[in-house]
Amino acid sequence: MGSILKRQKLSEEHYEDRISNLPNSLIAQIVSRLPTKYAVSTSVLSTRWKQLWTSITNFNIDDQLLLCPQNKSTDPSLQRSFTSFVRRVLLHHVSCVQRFRLKCSQSYDASLVNGWIADTLLRNVRELDLDLSFRMGNSTMLPQDLFTCSTLVVLKLRTYGDMNIVPTSVSLPSLRILHLFGLEFVDGGSIYRFLFGCPVLEELSMSQCVGENVSLINIVAPMLTSLFMHDCLFGYTRPPHGFECKIVLDTPALLYLKISDSAADGSYLIENLHHLSKADISLYAWDMEMGSIETDASAISKALTDLLKGIANVQFLRLNVMMQDIYMCDCQLPKFPNMTYLELGDVRNVRWTFLPELLENSPRLETLVFEEGLGYEYGMFPQSSWNPAQNVPSCLLFHLKVMKITDFKGLKEEWEIVDYFLQNAKVLEKVKIDYGCGGSKWTIHASRT
Repeated sequence: MGSILKRQKLSEEHYEDRISNLPNSLIAQIVSRLPTKYAVSTSVLSTRWKQLWTSITNFNIDDQLLLCPQNKSTDPSLQRSFTSFVRRVLLHHVSCVQRFRLKCSQSYDASLVNGWIADTLLRNVRELDLDLSFRMGNSTMLPQDLFTCSTLVVLKLRTYGDMNIVPTSVSLPSLRILHLFGLEFVDGGSIYRFLFGCPVLEELSMSQCVGENVSLINIVAPMLTSLFMHDCLFGYTRPPHGFECKIVLDTPALLYLKISDSAADGSYLIENLHHLSKADISLYAWDMEMGSIETDASAISKALTDLLKGIANVQFLRLNVMMQDIYMCDCQLPKFPNMTYLELGDVRNVRWTFLPELLENSPRLETLVFEEGLGYEYGMFPQSSWNPAQNVPSCLLFHLKVMKITDFKGLKEEWEIVDYFLQNAKVLEKVKIDYGCGGSKWTIHASRT
């Protein structure tokens, strides 16, 4: 009994309320990192905490945290409770806003949400993250003041609706990061006006954006260093084959380009990518219903070749070609004079006749990675197997030092490719082969030493 009392006394003596000793400004920064629902809840802790939340600088408002999780239906009373909460938070908040994130999974009155956003814009907000995962008719709930906010540095829009509200004049002089998800553009001019009004834009991401009448996308951004385009669909109703959209990239400062797109969506016209160092290209074409396979294959090969020509100065290239039996040898590949790293992803249906040309055109290649294997399905091989040229590419003779292969099946055709590199890569230092088939896994590590 005595030992228990002794431990209890020691515990009480060593207890120290360190949080209460912190200044209010620091506590407000800590509370700012909580979802706003929990930040406001701290007001019940004590008299001192009652008003602390009103000086937070970061808002994270999510209706899924405020609505009953078990109630999946649209309950008007729960929605009224949420809107009342947001209104009270904005009414009592007294400080400028550093970051405002609003996520709405339910449908709300457009003018109401517009008012919340407009109120935030008046507080010198620097980061605005809007996730409005619902659609209200044909309009997107974005106030006009959003396009003339001088303090915005980061803008992320995730919504479903058309962008016909883009004004004729856009002025976002401080915007450096722009992420667009799920937006529907009525024409190419709205995209151009949006980007033209962002003179210091450095990062642009467009994911699952669509535009039925968009036939030309001009991305002109002199300060842009990173560009991501994922699964966008423009010009999709144009007869007879659809997908007739041209995407023009005039981004002289671009360092990183990532494209994941249907190769038939359109063609990329690339200018002034002299400083590009890293590119991640994934092109796919699973839907062959709009034309014959041969026609699509030719168009896709040309689209990929044109894109590769535009990024020929790249140093790091990751390439996924998820297509149906494509003859890459039909088109002449460009030279890659600066490329030192090449990673090939999903290439199962691409004929290997293009790889020798790719190696020949990459004289400084030092690292070659087959991230998803050598493209052979178990028991099924491409009609044109590995057939290297008699002249060994110079990169194998003088530069290739590292080779990695994952998902290796151990088939005869795969060993032929491995044997070719081991015989001809004269300065090869490291080889890593990950074998995985039938539940068995093993890894081969080899080095010249």
